[in-house]
Amino acid sequence: MLQSSISCLEGSNVLVVEDELFIAYDIAFSVEEAGGQVAGPFATLARARAALTDDSVSVDGAILDMNLLDGSAEALIVELWKREVPLVVNTAEQLPLAFQSIMPEIPVFSKPTNPWELAEALGRQLRN
Repeated sequence: MLQSSISCLEGSNVLVVEDELFIAYDIAFSVEEAGGQVAGPFATLARARAALTDDSVSVDGAILDMNLLDGSAEALIVELWKREVPLVVNTAEQLPLAFQSIMPEIPVFSKPTNPWELAEALGRQLRN
């Protein structure tokens, strides 16, 4: 962890969508250590979408895996992007080229990735 990243997510509500339990909790811990609040982590698209429709859940940014237990998160990523929610993708597979060409500004990391790198990247997205 870099000293400058300690509060990079200060006051931000971060949606964490990841189906691998240990990775999900590592990301959630990093978000909290960076000053953010975690919505989730959610292992499925259905649970993440339900959280997004819940009025009590506020989302300022998101860290998502592309492939979840119940399918690809591509549509969810597009939805968040259209809502102008800053996000970071952490995946074991490459994104489709068409997807990358539409949203080239979204940082994409290949697993395994240090969860602090994900938190820092989201912090940069939130500041832009």
